[in-house]
Amino acid sequence: MVDDAHGEGVLGKGGRGIVDHFGLHGKVDVEIGTLSKAFGVVGGVVAGNHSIIDWLRQRGRPFLFSSAMTVPDVAACLAAVDVLEESTELVDRLWSNADYFKQHMTALGFNTGKTQTPIVPVMLGEALLAQQFSKWLFEEVCLRWRLGSRQCRRGKRVSV
Repeated sequence: MVDDAHGEGVLGKGGRGIVDHFGLHGKVDVEIGTLSKAFGVVGGVVAGNHSIIDWLRQRGRPFLFSSAMTVPDVAACLAAVDVLEESTELVDRLWSNADYFKQHMTALGFNTGKTQTPIVPVMLGEALLAQQFSKWLFEEVCLRWRLGSRQCRRGKRVSV
């Protein structure tokens, strides 16, 4: 099983995901993904063979209480897939921008951790410092999100 929440639209040739990135075609029984990151809509997806999907439809508690995607969300996803299939330009630009950001943050003395994706952490080490840095970014520079203790090990606070 592969959770491809951060791979779709980012990893693999033209953003085809983790399975493509690691050459796992035909080796994965279930692939789970979200449509709320690279595709920018609400929803998720589980892909697998017919018997697995049928079992999930009958037994999966979250599925029992969920509703279908809206028509605009489906249309947006289809359009996003079309864009990704037509060109790798946007995915290439994403990686280029992430590399640029990481290089410049590192040159400024920030610890950008270890990442193999365009998600570049800025490791600040302390919760209070991460909170202050996030506030400064929001007020002076740009929108940001601070990940605190629930998302990061103690002493490894991240502000992105």
